[in-house]
Amino acid sequence: MFDMNWLEIFGYVASIITGISLTMNSIVRLRWLNLLGASCFGTYGVLIGATPVAALNYFIACANIYYLWKMYNEKAHFSYLDIDLDDKYLDAFLKFNNTDVKALFPSFDIEKASQKETISMMIHRDLALAGVFIGSRSGKDTLDVELDFVLPQYRDLKAGQYIFKENADFFTKQGIKLVTCKSGSVGHDRYLENMGFARDGNDYSLKLA
Repeated sequence: MFDMNWLEIFGYVASIITGISLTMNSIVRLRWLNLLGASCFGTYGVLIGATPVAALNYFIACANIYYLWKMYNEKAHFSYLDIDLDDKYLDAFLKFNNTDVKALFPSFDIEKASQKETISMMIHRDLALAGVFIGSRSGKDTLDVELDFVLPQYRDLKAGQYIFKENADFFTKQGIKLVTCKSGSVGHDRYLENMGFARDGNDYSLKLA
């Protein structure tokens, strides 16, 4: 019978956490999981008396702490650019990121969105394209989110804070008082809740005024 003591199990768990961290699309999640895995592996190294293993992994943990601190504290410059849904650059961007877009917004269909009155923009972070926002008007003062997609390396909530909090007057000046969004995936639901959206069944809503 295969037998392992608790120390071996702890080492395997540390390895698994470190391995899983490398599969994350989000840089922030990668850093957090890698920090946990490296910390566990460093402790494992101490417990088995392997100083090089402990030193290397504690160094990796410190590096993760530094970059997480930098991610959460550095001031990013955001801007937006109004776009039409037939824009060729938008089409290329959506096709290139199609798998990720469908995972987060399985019901998104740009052809259907094109038939509606939309507010669409490309979001830039430090002049680099970070994501795309597309909303369609529903009634006099409501905007339904069709797509709110951000590239994995920028998923630290700052783009969302720029759209819905810092730049809320962009919508209110156009008569939008309520933003609604359908539940699409677990990850996106968490994002909406962090942005202040209230949930009602499979629907989320955010009052702007």
